[in-house]
Amino acid sequence: MNSNSKKTERVTRFIVLFVIIFMTSIVLFADSGHMAKRINFFDVLLLPRIWVSAIFCLIGFVLLIKSFVTHNLRLISLFVIFFTFAVVSTLPIGNFARGMGMHPSPLCSIVKPFIFIKAGRAVPIVFTAILFSVAVLTIIGNKLFCGWVCPIGALQEIFHRIPLSKKFKIKIPFKIPNTIRISIFILFIILLFTARLNIYEYFNPFEFLHWGFELLAIFMLSIVLIASIFIFRPFCYFICPLGLFAWILEHISIIRIKVDNKKCTKCNKCIEESPCLAIPAILEGKKTRPDCFACGRCIEICPENALKFRK
Repeated sequence: MNSNSKKTERVTRFIVLFVIIFMTSIVLFADSGHMAKRINFFDVLLLPRIWVSAIFCLIGFVLLIKSFVTHNLRLISLFVIFFTFAVVSTLPIGNFARGMGMHPSPLCSIVKPFIFIKAGRAVPIVFTAILFSVAVLTIIGNKLFCGWVCPIGALQEIFHRIPLSKKFKIKIPFKIPNTIRISIFILFIILLFTARLNIYEYFNPFEFLHWGFELLAIFMLSIVLIASIFIFRPFCYFICPLGLFAWILEHISIIRIKVDNKKCTKCNKCIEESPCLAIPAILEGKKTRPDCFACGRCIEICPENALKFRK
């Protein structure tokens, strides 16, 4: 079997696996009554949104470990991720759809707890459970949640695939977007506790995924997607507080992209062909490195098999 046939077979298996998981989930969570209004920590972890996220991360984990992620397979997975975590909640499929809802969004999962604390209220358990699940998935496998679950992240990657001359594809030194991302978060804390102002509500593209079509949400998402054509995942690098949280945890991830220096010939093809800002730091073995979104592009293009997703 030639290389192209093997890749086609892998893509087919991926699609079949997703369809099986999705249809099984709908059957298991068919509308048999309303979900309980009060839920505890473990009830949240049993919501479709949580365990479907875990399944997607597991699929991504296995594909990365086996070095099966191809350019086309990744593109298919991005559309599947967006559909599953942004569209399914709007479908008339009962409890499963409600359990896949965008409440709270990944951004709100970080921001809203501070708002509750400022108001002197207890943080709802749903926020704790979601952050716990994101943290566990990130620690197990380098930023699996951001790379294999987040619908806004997937949409940004899709738009970055729009073909342009390489001179229009911009790679900004990581210290610039990360400084901006950290500064925005610090400013958010200061303004929230001094002026009761939540600055994230003015640039939250996840609001669009509530499908209310508010002008601010449309405008913000449009800006993010236009920027994504030129810059890889600009919202993730420049703004997202959950991305910042995951980036911190990324440094203690058990499984991550690593280089085998015995195989690496320093051809720099991975740096030139991959949109990720983390590759130079990975090759240099730096402890602190830019966000790696576990897209698998560097693994695929390395001619020497020197890059692996491993412990």
